[in-house]
Amino acid sequence: MVKLVRRALAHDPRFVDRLRVEAQALAAIASPHVVAVLDLGTTPAGRSYLVMERLEGGTLREELERRGPLPVAEAIEVTRQVLAGLAAAHRAGIVHRDVKLDNVFLCAPAEAAPGGGRIAKVIDFGVAKPMPGAAPRATAPPRPLAGPAYPTEAGLVVGTPRTASPEQARCQPVDARADVYAVGLLLYTLLLGQGPFAHLEDAIEVLRAHVMERPAAPSRAAGQWIPRELDLAVLKALEKRPEERFGSAEAFAAELGRIGAALELEVESAEAGGAAEAGGAGAAEGAVRRRSEGTVGGGEEEGTWEPEIQAWFATRPEEGREAAAGPNEAPEAGEAEEAKVDPRWFALLTAASTAVFCALAAVLLRWMGAW
Repeated sequence: MVKLVRRALAHDPRFVDRLRVEAQALAAIASPHVVAVLDLGTTPAGRSYLVMERLEGGTLREELERRGPLPVAEAIEVTRQVLAGLAAAHRAGIVHRDVKLDNVFLCAPAEAAPGGGRIAKVIDFGVAKPMPGAAPRATAPPRPLAGPAYPTEAGLVVGTPRTASPEQARCQPVDARADVYAVGLLLYTLLLGQGPFAHLEDAIEVLRAHVMERPAAPSRAAGQWIPRELDLAVLKALEKRPEERFGSAEAFAAELGRIGAALELEVESAEAGGAAEAGGAGAAEGAVRRRSEGTVGGGEEEGTWEPEIQAWFATRPEEGREAAAGPNEAPEAGEAEEAKVDPRWFALLTAASTAVFCALAAVLLRWMGAW
């Protein structure tokens, strides 16, 4: 895969420098979840280019457009892989600053691990930046990465407004926690099919929302069951103040790993408990469905109402059921029996009544003739 500076920008030193920064950043990161860089050079016509590993598959945006929201377990797994790639970047002292659906590539199964799952790779480090004051680590490159020769002007937002962190929206310095915020938005979108501020179209209003508006819990609008723990994890990643978020990509990934493991144990328990009557897969599916009936689109409060509603229906008086029945509901079994009429008896009664009527008419006519 080759990234080539556009012809019209080939001689603009700012774009050439950005490509150099991206190449250096990618070369400093060693992770299966970050696209690998192979070469940096210039064409005979003077256009700078970057050669990266060839990927087969599509971006997360393409995946979401094709399938809609991802199942909870799959969304967690993809997000953990993204966080693994970003954690490697942060260890190298690099903040991505533009994590979004378009910048995560989901590799086709042919390129995936032997287990059969697909691998997510973070791509496009075009606006990446060395983190100020990043402490060197054992896995860090031997010398600090050189920042851009043409730094971003003060007062300009770097990245995409739709996925910018509050500190990016305020044009403040950023660190790894800005990427944590962006991954929180990414997971939110994978679960619901859209982000928390999708109702806003103006870029200024979107940036204001990142700074001022607290997003609703994913479970309030999701079309699938979202565990309470996942709600809390997403909302923590989306805190307005960086110090109130997960302190690192590793911490966020660890929490998602704990939630994913708990879900897996729950499914396995449901499979074991229901294998005798419906089969494992059916039992697990039923367990998820039963839990979703009390929580989808609700949250903690709505989930606590469910037993009360069930108890109310269970204790309703018999005389109230007829009024509560819907227009398409069938009658009770006893009511159906009372309403039935034997067609043979109906035919016999009709014939008898006809015969009696004819006899009376004949007697009446004979009497009138004699008179």
